[in-house]
Amino acid sequence: MSRIAEESIRKVADSSDIVEIIGGYFPLKRAGTSYRAICPFHKEKSPSFHVNPSRQSFHCFGCGAGGGVFRFVMDYEHLDFPSAVRKLAQRAGILLIEDNDPKEKDRRDQRSRLLELHREASAWFHLNLLRSRDAEHARSYLKHRGLTKEVAVSWQIGYAPGGWETLRNWAMAKGFTRDELLAGGLLTAKEGDSQGGYDRFRDRLMFPIRNDYGDVVAFSGRILTDSQKEAKYVNSPETPIFSKGRVLFGVDKSKRSLIDAGEAVVLEGQIDLISAYEHGVTNVVAPQGTAFTADQARLLRRFVEKVALCFDSDTAGQNAVEKSLPSLLAAGIEVRVVSLPAGEDPDSLIRRKGVEAFRERLAGSRDFFDHTIARAVAEAEARGIPFGPREKAAVARSLGGFLTLLPEAALRETTTAHVAARLGLSVEALSEAASKNPVTLPEQEAESVGTRLPPSKVSASTELICRLALTSAEVREWLEKMTDPSPWELDPELHLLKELLPPLQQLREEPSPSVILALMPPALESLVSAWELEKMPASSLSAVQDAFRNLRLLDLKKKQQSAAIRLREPDITTEKMLAVQKEILDLQTRINDLSAPATLALPAIR
Repeated sequence: MSRIAEESIRKVADSSDIVEIIGGYFPLKRAGTSYRAICPFHKEKSPSFHVNPSRQSFHCFGCGAGGGVFRFVMDYEHLDFPSAVRKLAQRAGILLIEDNDPKEKDRRDQRSRLLELHREASAWFHLNLLRSRDAEHARSYLKHRGLTKEVAVSWQIGYAPGGWETLRNWAMAKGFTRDELLAGGLLTAKEGDSQGGYDRFRDRLMFPIRNDYGDVVAFSGRILTDSQKEAKYVNSPETPIFSKGRVLFGVDKSKRSLIDAGEAVVLEGQIDLISAYEHGVTNVVAPQGTAFTADQARLLRRFVEKVALCFDSDTAGQNAVEKSLPSLLAAGIEVRVVSLPAGEDPDSLIRRKGVEAFRERLAGSRDFFDHTIARAVAEAEARGIPFGPREKAAVARSLGGFLTLLPEAALRETTTAHVAARLGLSVEALSEAASKNPVTLPEQEAESVGTRLPPSKVSASTELICRLALTSAEVREWLEKMTDPSPWELDPELHLLKELLPPLQQLREEPSPSVILALMPPALESLVSAWELEKMPASSLSAVQDAFRNLRLLDLKKKQQSAAIRLREPDITTEKMLAVQKEILDLQTRINDLSAPATLALPAIR
């Protein structure tokens, strides 16, 4: 957001009528002063998606999605904020003013060049697969795996020739430099080699890795021989356009299916995913590796609330399940586990028994906690021993730490009770096991665990104060001076002001509703989109001061009640009793002062 000037954002927001924009994606029906439609963000039969032209906002009363015109384009097309602004600016014919910081410009230029390099390299690899004589064994391999030419074209699968400098020579002939090839990870150079470099991918089947916008940002190359000397897969290294912990393979194709299904089927490899997708199981993704990172979990959380982990049934696959759990659970995602027959992966199961056999396995997926308990019982039976106290204790230690990662208190409590009952333990015993065996999260993830979730609704008083603060510079200035007590000391809900107001502090003019929504923190757009931001009282400042007077009165009365309770303490001394009685009288005086007829300025708060 910092790269686009505030003036440009305001122009784009004010030039983009939300009814016209959303109506360009799907039909809207007028309903009184607003418009309605079936919500595009969740399944429903009757329309609960409302578009308000006066507020320039949308809000779904079914799933809670909401915000302004930028938020809609971001969520519907899965774009980041700058991309949404640029898309709407282009539509409105507005020339954006962007940050001219040379370092930022160089970074954008490098990113643009690397994306162009990967786009053209992907097309070149793909052309090799389709036409090169040297790729005959690659085409045979695809045929053996049941992947047709049409599938190869759809996924732009390619072939990297076996030479050491084939790609390098092609790319440099196209105008790309050695430094760009190195920065993009397509070229590898030995330490101290300042002139040469050789192709990273040689004689491999090439799968382009795309981000969720569809840009090719990396490659995964699969070996085509049974050689034990080479790695089965070679992947692009970390580059300025690719971080393997932030990308999910296939999400560019599957994101609409993910939203429709509300669940993601997570597979281990590219061929498993392509096979499932082409056989009609389209709500699929695959991490770059087997274990989820925090960024991947947050990306997936934009589309679904549940995942079904479909990893191999061997020990490595089960370990991958446990490694993926911390990030997924901490992101608030429900995790289920799919059990595959021994020795099978999704691709082999689909080819041998058909996609329905795979669907049956998906339908039989179990909640991770139930799956782990059932697996432990089965392993004990296979060893010919009962699932006794020691085995139960071991499972409790294993699961306890994962229970603490569940972000919602109610879910954490009910799941803990369920697991305890399954193991025949008390909740206290399971909680003790959890406290002694915490699951550690990477630092980046640990920071987000337990953070306060944005509210879906606030009290009428908080809403009034916040929306008047958003629309009135006079109110914002008055709130800045209110320090003893601060707004959030009077009402914890008013911590919202700390998040809502900073983006507006530097504005030179009163913002329109569309600009207000454009500047809101993303997590709060849904909340603010439901507020009335146009019809204001005659004096916004007086209304806010009256609201705070009432909050202050409530605060003083609570303190007075608390003091009265202290008077009833059985061992209270005469000296302490006199002090508390004086405190009660002082509080009453302040209550009387605040209860006097309101004036434009509040009495001094003592």
